[in-house]
Amino acid sequence: MKISKGLTILAFILLAIYLFPFFMMLVNSVQPEKDIVASKIIPSEILFSNYGKILEQGQIGRWFINSVVVSVSATVMVIVMSVFAAYSLGRMMFPGRKLLNIVVLTGITIPIQAIMIPLFLQMKDFGFINTYWGLILPAPFAPMCVFILANFFREIPNAYDEAARMDGASHLTIMWRIITPMSLPAVASIAILNFTWTWNYYLWPLIIATTDTMYTLPVGLATLAGSETNIRYGPIMAANIMASIPVIVLFIIFQKNLMQGVSAGSGVK
Repeated sequence: MKISKGLTILAFILLAIYLFPFFMMLVNSVQPEKDIVASKIIPSEILFSNYGKILEQGQIGRWFINSVVVSVSATVMVIVMSVFAAYSLGRMMFPGRKLLNIVVLTGITIPIQAIMIPLFLQMKDFGFINTYWGLILPAPFAPMCVFILANFFREIPNAYDEAARMDGASHLTIMWRIITPMSLPAVASIAILNFTWTWNYYLWPLIIATTDTMYTLPVGLATLAGSETNIRYGPIMAANIMASIPVIVLFIIFQKNLMQGVSAGSGVK
């Protein structure tokens, strides 16, 4: 009992430490500049003018739309491609299957920075610089998502496949109408994680987008650092809060699916 209570207290302490920066960002977004400079936790007055100021002087609306388009499109493409790849690796037997598994695992270890130059040159050859295609296309190649789904697919008993084949179902039918619906927790997990990763990603959009009209939110907010708007901390804190809202809402809505995906496989053995 004492150990359980101690772990609970420790969990709350770690949670408070983790959430404190976000709490300060929220407080700083609604307090006067003098309170921010003085590092006050409790504002002397509540001001929402910082939100209006960033909306008036920045292009946050355009950047928000760009982030939504890129994140949603990339997430859909990741899910589709990961399902196909994971089904092949997790449910089908063919020569070279083990080698492909090794290739997928190797892809997880290669950082995006290592292939960024050839990837940029390839996008340039396609004419995708400063376009949505250039922002979206590199995202679907997510070996971690394939790895997670493939492991989940392997845990589903083969009896489902055999029963479907007896009814004349093809691999495509089995994949989309049987295996994928049974793997929705894992699919939801990779969707949430990939959306969050794409929404917050900074380096690739910074390289591929050459005009401010194609910036995503992370890049756009960074460019405000040298503007008159961002000399004051209040407006930029307000912009950061606005940029964080979609991800927070997504986690709140799908937290149950995410937890089920983390413990994937336990319910289908």
